[in-house]
Amino acid sequence: MGIQSKEERVLELFLNEPAKQWHFSRIAKTAKVSEPSANKWLRKLLEEKIIQRVKPKGKMPYFIGNFRHDNYRSKKKIYALQKLYESGLLAKLQALKNAKTIVIFGSFSRSDWNGQSDIDIFVLGDSEDLKFGMIWSGLGYQGKGRELQVHSYNAVKDVRSIHSGLMKNVIKGYFVKGSIYDLATVQT
Repeated sequence: MGIQSKEERVLELFLNEPAKQWHFSRIAKTAKVSEPSANKWLRKLLEEKIIQRVKPKGKMPYFIGNFRHDNYRSKKKIYALQKLYESGLLAKLQALKNAKTIVIFGSFSRSDWNGQSDIDIFVLGDSEDLKFGMIWSGLGYQGKGRELQVHSYNAVKDVRSIHSGLMKNVIKGYFVKGSIYDLATVQT
């Protein structure tokens, strides 16, 4: 994974901590950018409606992720997919030879994850060395790792026992390999 740009370092704060109230000086310090650079990127993010500036009466203004806006959610989806790609996890998942269907689901596919969220992965087939609870580096906040929650099922008959709520979440996820049709036969 390459070195993050200054814009990415500022943006990452709001994507990983969507409800946190960020004061200007804390943004510059945490993102490790100069105050003029922080100001430049905050203005851009405000213009794109990815963040909001809030000025409570008698208090210092702060910035917060505009997590209800479509631009914020779109940016977060793109960012998540970029992280999955750059970390090598997408390539690893696509290289699982004996896996028919692989889906990234849960908070990462819904774009409501935060800095402490794990990544839920559904595998129909052999997940090889990917195990429930392992840490995958480069996916977390400021380059840290994230825990993988690998839900692996060797055969279609095993998938039939999955709780319907979990299966609905899987179906709404990102299909990395295979398609919804591989799972549609399971629910009949």
